[in-house]
Amino acid sequence: MKLSIITINRNNAYGLRKTIESVVSQTFKDFEYIVIDGASTDGSVEVVKEFEDGMSFWISEPDGGIYPAMNKGIKKAKGEYLLFLNSGDFFVDEYVVKRILPELSGTDIVQGNTIEDRNGGSYRNRGYGHSEISFLDVQRGHFLHQASFCRKDLFEKYGYFDEGYRYVSDTIFYIKTLGYGGASFRYVDIDIANFDTTGISCTTDPVIRKKRMEEEMRMQRSLFPGRLYAYCRDSERKVELYDELKAHPFIWKIVMLQKWICDKIDKC
Repeated sequence: MKLSIITINRNNAYGLRKTIESVVSQTFKDFEYIVIDGASTDGSVEVVKEFEDGMSFWISEPDGGIYPAMNKGIKKAKGEYLLFLNSGDFFVDEYVVKRILPELSGTDIVQGNTIEDRNGGSYRNRGYGHSEISFLDVQRGHFLHQASFCRKDLFEKYGYFDEGYRYVSDTIFYIKTLGYGGASFRYVDIDIANFDTTGISCTTDPVIRKKRMEEEMRMQRSLFPGRLYAYCRDSERKVELYDELKAHPFIWKIVMLQKWICDKIDKC
């Protein structure tokens, strides 16, 4: 089997219904669908039962959070490629699987686009947006797991998601595979899924954001040699500064004017 689609859920019955409906309505049916529910109490299990004929496997039981649930799905999966389409995320239309399957031809990770609703508008996120990515690209983490098709054997070779982290284990996986491991990667300009921007990865809760930042720093210290860690932190601060300056139109105009003057001087 070429593809396994895995959905994890915990007390998000409304989002889960959108996700499941988008999967079972695919015109091309040659894939398996796995749903891992974390003992939800909000009616999610009833939603799963309503669509269970379109699933290869589902279970509802207590687990340790996002990454233990994803690992549980990986262990059950039989497909060559895995896609994590978690509750609240949903395919852009019923032809996604039909369009993407021809692209899954040996590359370790194939990534498409997500569609995100932000500030009242629709935004296409292309992630890396190109196939030639650097270690710094990987470190900055433009990962779209809702649009990334990963070979299952990568998890067997590099390990499953690290359950010692709550927020950044997917980043660790990509650093190990694409950063250090040299796994092959290809970007395809195909819209895959609508990304649920109300989830934990997009939260504005200052407590969670602080914990996530602390995890990212702990992760980088554990994975990167000292000098590489220092370089990445310095580069990350430059990117943050760039974003801060760009947020102020008047200051940004001055910055761009200085750049234009410097470019003119260099050409003289």
